[in-house]
Amino acid sequence: MSGLKAPSLQSLLESERGSTDSLLAESLQLDFEDLDDAEFAIPPTDVLPTLESVLSEFEADSDVASELGMPVHHATPTPSIGDDATIRTDGRGGGGSIMRYTLLHGISAQLASAAERVNAGAASSCAVAAFIAVGTSHGHILNFDVTQTLRWAHQDKHGQGAVASMAFNADSTRLLAGFSRGLVTMLDTHTGDVLRELFDVITPNTGVLHVKWTSRSSLALCADAGGSVWSLSFTRKLGIRGCSSRCLFSGARGEVCAVEPLIMDANGRHELDQYCIVALATLSKYFIVTVRPRLRVIKYHALQGPPDCLPLLAWHLVLIQAADTTRSVDPVIVVGRGNQLFFHQLFVSNGRITLLYLRHVQLQGNLLSGHWLGPKCVASLDTSEVLHLVDVRSSKELECMDMANAGLVYGSAQFKGLATGGNVSPAFALAGSNACYNSVVSRGTQLYVLGARSLHIIGVRTWSERISYLVKHHRWQEACQLALDGYLASVDRPRKRSQAKERIITLFQEYIANSARAPDYCLGSIVNCLITVGELDLLWSQLWEKLHHSSSELFLQHISEHIERETIRSVNPLISQALVDYWLEHSPAKLEQIILKLDWMCLDLNQVLKAVKKHRLYRAQIYLNTQALKDYTAALTELLPLVTPEETDLGNCLLVYVSSCLAGRGYPSGEIPVEQVHQVKHDVLRCLTSQQSKETAGGDELPYPYLRALLKFDTRETLNVISLAFQEKEFSNELGLSHRKRIINLLLEIMTPENATWAEIGCLLNFIAQQISMQCLPRDKQLLERVLSHLAQEEIANESSRQHSERENAWHELLSSNCLAEISSDEEQLLLAEKARCYCVVEYLLEKLERYDTILDCYIRNEARHETMFAYMERFVDNPERCIYEQLKLHLRQLLAINDKETTRLLALHYPQKISELLDSLKTEESLLYVFLKCLNERRAKLEASQLELLLELHCKLETQDVVMEFLCCNIRLLMDNLDQAIAIVESHHLDRAVIYLYEMQESYTKAFELSMDLLKAATGEEAVEEARVLPALLARSVHVLPAAELERCWFVLLQYVLPKQEFQSISKSLLHEASHHIDLHNLVQLIMNTHNVSSSFGDIKDLLMGMLDSSRQQTEALRGSADIQCQGLHLEFRKHHQQARRGLWVTTTKCSVCRQRLYEQSQVLILGGCGHGLHEECLEDAETTLEECPRCFTAMQEQTLALPRPNKSLISISKSLEMGALQLKAPPRRFC
Repeated sequence: MSGLKAPSLQSLLESERGSTDSLLAESLQLDFEDLDDAEFAIPPTDVLPTLESVLSEFEADSDVASELGMPVHHATPTPSIGDDATIRTDGRGGGGSIMRYTLLHGISAQLASAAERVNAGAASSCAVAAFIAVGTSHGHILNFDVTQTLRWAHQDKHGQGAVASMAFNADSTRLLAGFSRGLVTMLDTHTGDVLRELFDVITPNTGVLHVKWTSRSSLALCADAGGSVWSLSFTRKLGIRGCSSRCLFSGARGEVCAVEPLIMDANGRHELDQYCIVALATLSKYFIVTVRPRLRVIKYHALQGPPDCLPLLAWHLVLIQAADTTRSVDPVIVVGRGNQLFFHQLFVSNGRITLLYLRHVQLQGNLLSGHWLGPKCVASLDTSEVLHLVDVRSSKELECMDMANAGLVYGSAQFKGLATGGNVSPAFALAGSNACYNSVVSRGTQLYVLGARSLHIIGVRTWSERISYLVKHHRWQEACQLALDGYLASVDRPRKRSQAKERIITLFQEYIANSARAPDYCLGSIVNCLITVGELDLLWSQLWEKLHHSSSELFLQHISEHIERETIRSVNPLISQALVDYWLEHSPAKLEQIILKLDWMCLDLNQVLKAVKKHRLYRAQIYLNTQALKDYTAALTELLPLVTPEETDLGNCLLVYVSSCLAGRGYPSGEIPVEQVHQVKHDVLRCLTSQQSKETAGGDELPYPYLRALLKFDTRETLNVISLAFQEKEFSNELGLSHRKRIINLLLEIMTPENATWAEIGCLLNFIAQQISMQCLPRDKQLLERVLSHLAQEEIANESSRQHSERENAWHELLSSNCLAEISSDEEQLLLAEKARCYCVVEYLLEKLERYDTILDCYIRNEARHETMFAYMERFVDNPERCIYEQLKLHLRQLLAINDKETTRLLALHYPQKISELLDSLKTEESLLYVFLKCLNERRAKLEASQLELLLELHCKLETQDVVMEFLCCNIRLLMDNLDQAIAIVESHHLDRAVIYLYEMQESYTKAFELSMDLLKAATGEEAVEEARVLPALLARSVHVLPAAELERCWFVLLQYVLPKQEFQSISKSLLHEASHHIDLHNLVQLIMNTHNVSSSFGDIKDLLMGMLDSSRQQTEALRGSADIQCQGLHLEFRKHHQQARRGLWVTTTKCSVCRQRLYEQSQVLILGGCGHGLHEECLEDAETTLEECPRCFTAMQEQTLALPRPNKSLISISKSLEMGALQLKAPPRRFC
């Protein structure tokens, strides 16, 4: 093994060309002729694998070099980005299954070797295409192929510094490299030969930041540290290679930080292929330009962000679905800065290139780089070196990975211009402090991160790879969910759906092979997958055989859940038997639900029928009898005898079943086969109307037991079922009419007073009345008389409001259909309805007889119709035949008791002139009169003075003092004209607080104070303190009314009473402070000194004086501040007017815009504004309108017009220029706007 020594890197660098053979092949000295292609799986030479296909096979925890067949020292472990547990996920998108990390050991080892052996320096930039090129800080370029074999190495001989940027052309035959001191070199990627060395193609004394190939094979772009962008056009004439450079964007107009050409891979099928499009970004904006066929700016946008963050640009072709469901594949550019990402679509519309905004994504941290990883995801690296994978469609973060251990290379030296003397702007240098444009690159779905001596790949796993990864790490639930999501997403693509189904089946086989120890782990997800893809045979065979000995219960529970969700309708017979046994033991009710959801053909009928009868699962029994046995009467004959009022579930179940059968529907769902509908209806009806049951052949059984049992259980619902059956077509012909008659006779025979209550009989008679009114039954006089006798009963024991309403409705329907005309007249019906208190019927008959004067009485007596009563009056208030006002007046008391507000509204709105008359009618009933007046007052109806005083009187009688105070506060304006009378009314009821309020409104503050003092003297304890707090506020409000002497007297009276008393000690200081504003200080101090029983009198005086001084100081400061603010405002206003007065004007005409006469007439001139038009002041005054726009050009006026003094005619030279309409001015004119 000692002889296996690779040639040194130095020997390669000193040779004339780079090595074309693999260093690995030379070191191993293998005889390639002895290798067998089939045995070693060597691909044919004409079908070489691509870099993506090779790197996509790498696993995060695999030794990449050993997979490639390269020897590595086992003593050195494989470096991992997660050695210190720094791989982090946020719990979404598969929990770390999306991104795959790989360290390229071969390239990393060569970089470390070059740095140590030939002093190549640390890695500085990289480029990826069919090859991987890595540049170093000492000007070396290393080119690797897809097997990480070093193909050649190049070293700059001109001392141009670090390799700042590199780029491969479209077919990976040329490599363009830019150096930090301005050199641009073109190399042959296969041989490493130098094809061009360009020293003067960018701004002198600047370094290269970016080199990019465009969509044209002979055109490249180069950006320098001065912020300029240059186009490099490569030529070859007569075998001589040349290059011409042209400045596309000068750094003097804004320093370009990022350059990203659009490389189309549509094979000439896209409309944008004919253009050469480039995206540029500065620190303040980004813009899209076309370089070919001509230089033109398509669109530009402002770009905001932190000063230490660079802009980011990235293109990708994306399938976009428009709002009209049309699809197109167009390039989408992502623009980022700070923590913002913006997405724009570029397309051709009506022959023009258009940039359309799509969406905006905001991330947590500021960004270092942003790259597309496929058409759906964007990878963004933030300043904490955490890589975030963002889904473009949902704008959600799928996964994140900490890249801190990668040793990311930053290109800040190029942005600071260290190699050229630092001749860059401070803003440019600050923004580029974290630049990594050329150390983080992407290709396809892989991101390449360059470290100082290593190269890392972050790839996005495909759907199948993610499933394999999750299976490998035994995350079965996530794998199943991901597989199922892929299957459901491919609903419109049969080929992908088939592939997804095969992958799910493979996943199931892997689960079977790996779940020997824990077969029940993640069982629900596996079952869900197989059911979704329709592979039920695998469920019943392989999975059941593996689980039925150990985890059968869990399996059956999962199957039951899917049965309940109706995702499966049939199961294997063996499993159905196990299901029945399991749920019979644990929950028979759950078994019934499962049976109803299952296809009966998969059940063991003998087992199931015995179970449902034993455990009284009635719905399941009916389902099996009808679906499996095709017997629709067995359920009735077996279960109806068991119906009792206590068996509500069974009774309701049978009612629903009978209703479904008579309507031709299946139970509990579905439809009866069309050919069986008629027979089923006939059999069920015949069973219900059979005279005897099957179990008894005589005996004491009452006739018609089945129908009798249903009627006894719930008469109303049974009759509803029969009513629905009568609407079917089988009952619409003559034979159906005879069936209806027979059923009605049976019902009358069953529902006799001996066997039913009056409520049940009433339900039947109401039912018959409805059927007759709907003409479902003939008008039999005897039957109608029997029905009417029931409807017209005056008293029915225990009749509920619902039953009474049903009786009224039935009677009303009979009258509406004119079925009772042969039995009795309308007058007789009216009398019967009044006695039976069926007021809806009474109203109908009164309407029919046109007796409108008593209809309102029907509404009043019927409590259920009180709400509709006012709508009736509103509708007919203008109809004199209805006599609405007469009825209102007659029933005013009842109406006020029912709804006083609605009654008052109706009267105030339609009969305002009748208010006084109605008030007079209520004089004897104070409560109703008060309610009526109160509602009128609340509606702001105009009341007379006497009526308002009457309302005040009633308030004082019937309400508390607080309510009276509220009334006075709301109506004080109405009472101001006669306050003396109001005071007298309130005084008569001894409402002192209300009297004080009225005195204050009358400005009789002395009386108010004296009455308040009386209340204070009469109060004790806390009540007295509260009264004492009210008095200072009263005196404060009286300052502008009472004379100073009277005000001081009142304060002395209050203080002389309060200060000596111990209970007022808590408020004495505040009273003294308030009194100091209104009483002379000498008198106040003397009062305090002369008052007995005042403790700490000197301290009180001191506090009083200090409070007065503080108050005076605060007022002085407030006045000074107000004066300063006012002076400042006046100064600013004066300055504004002064500037306007000194501002030059652009006068664009010499004629008035109104009268069209010369402006130099003896009149003041008004200049309108920015348009420069003028007019005479007299013309504006004659127009008598507000000047909002110029009368000549209709320009809106932004400011006030400016007035010029009357111009002297001698100052204006009548010359040719004047004839042309221009004023001669000494200074150049300026617009003001």
